[in-house]
Amino acid sequence: MSYESTRDAEQLRMLGPSIEAFIDRYNNNTNWQANGVRHTVFVLPGGMGCRLRRAKTPYVDGLGGTQTFDYDLAWIDAGTLLFGNSAKLMLGKGPEYRDKGDRIIIADGSIGFLGCTPYSGFTDWCEEAGLDYFVYGWDWRRRIEHGGRFFVEKFLPFFRDRVKSGCNNADPLQKFSVIGHSAGGMVVNWIFRRNHAITATMYRAITVATPFYGYASQLHRWFTGEPYLNSGDLYRAKIIQAICSMPACYAWLYLDGKTFIKYETLLKNDPQYPLKSYPCVDATDPTVWADPYRPKTNGSQVRYPEGNSGFSHEELHHACKLVRRLASDFASDLPLDKFYNVRCDTGRDDTAGSSTWKWTPPTLPSPIDDVSKVPGDDTQPGWSARHVGLASIRPLQVVRVLDPHAEHAFTMNCHATIVELAKILGAQVPAVAASLPVEIASSEEAFAFVQMLQRKFSKRISAAEARVRLRALIAKKLSIEKQRAIARRIYVDLLGPPLPTKSRPKSARKAARAK
Repeated sequence: MSYESTRDAEQLRMLGPSIEAFIDRYNNNTNWQANGVRHTVFVLPGGMGCRLRRAKTPYVDGLGGTQTFDYDLAWIDAGTLLFGNSAKLMLGKGPEYRDKGDRIIIADGSIGFLGCTPYSGFTDWCEEAGLDYFVYGWDWRRRIEHGGRFFVEKFLPFFRDRVKSGCNNADPLQKFSVIGHSAGGMVVNWIFRRNHAITATMYRAITVATPFYGYASQLHRWFTGEPYLNSGDLYRAKIIQAICSMPACYAWLYLDGKTFIKYETLLKNDPQYPLKSYPCVDATDPTVWADPYRPKTNGSQVRYPEGNSGFSHEELHHACKLVRRLASDFASDLPLDKFYNVRCDTGRDDTAGSSTWKWTPPTLPSPIDDVSKVPGDDTQPGWSARHVGLASIRPLQVVRVLDPHAEHAFTMNCHATIVELAKILGAQVPAVAASLPVEIASSEEAFAFVQMLQRKFSKRISAAEARVRLRALIAKKLSIEKQRAIARRIYVDLLGPPLPTKSRPKSARKAARAK
């Protein structure tokens, strides 16, 4: 077996325990009768929202037979924040996109960090409503179409066969829906447009807080890395290289100029979230568009990082074709009555909605400035989180959630979001519940937590030892609720624009220099 076929086989094998858990829930679900028919709901988490596991030993070329592996958790736990560990998530170039060191990485459900997960509110409601749910982990590093193709061509047949054998031949796909949060919604969009035969019984294809026309955050990371993972500047170059190696990230940028021109009237005339002008312009001359998918040059100056950053113009070109397709008009044979978009608004106008872009070099570490705040969910602007064609043809299938608790990272735990999803799914709407304040730490508190880990673990130790010692240390230092508050803050900051260095405590910079 090749590297790629081995990785696919391992992905299916490692989904086995989650499928067995689904079978147990399916066989013990007594609430479904209230709805008259079984309904399976697949949840695709957002980018960075799926847990990733990394093989403990490398794949060996030319070795006969089937290779299987044991795995360590690679994304995300406290150990991810140490020693530049996230650089191990790097991918090689195509066609196989081998994982760093030939250590196969597979996806495994939703992230859970310090007892906090972004999807537990939704899955708890599914149980109450009698829906048979499955949180499907997809590899958010790889191309969006890979996630969609693997889902329809390999996972769904595998899932159906396993469930039928464990559930007295009941077909879990007799009626099913697919919900994609954030970048997971891009995969759902691809699946819907693919219109594969196995999706004929799909009841709904739903996107939630999905960047149909991009958002501000990704452009920053190719220049700044990720402050929580950089260890000051110690591992920033490695983290940037890892991020640049991930093809999916190239599909999260502001819409290309050609798409804006094609849909300009619809974008400008949105009654709730109009996009009046192109959202990314040159910092010196705002009449010049800085199209992230068609970067120009200015003498010896360029738009993107060069040198050993690993930035791939080939992946940028491929992503441009993909996002144009995902933003394009719908084919006439698509069952458009099944496609729904949910966009969220905190009511605070706290979402980056446009940017300016300097030439580089010498404007490092980042030439990007976010220059406006618009309505949105703190990450995705409202103007991006729906397909304008769907809004014009079937406006009732574009749903707005207006709620202060509908922040991007945790909108699937928000009561108001769940209410709207329940209506779309034709399921039991949850009772009205008072929204309780949820503690979320400040960025300074979260950075202080990361500093503490880096200070206590200044020398490399084995992953197994680190997990044991980290668990004991965190339990000693922080209450359960404080752990979850810090986890929430880290999730929010990871999904939003990387924070500038000046927003970090001085002690964090000193700690980085001391190393």
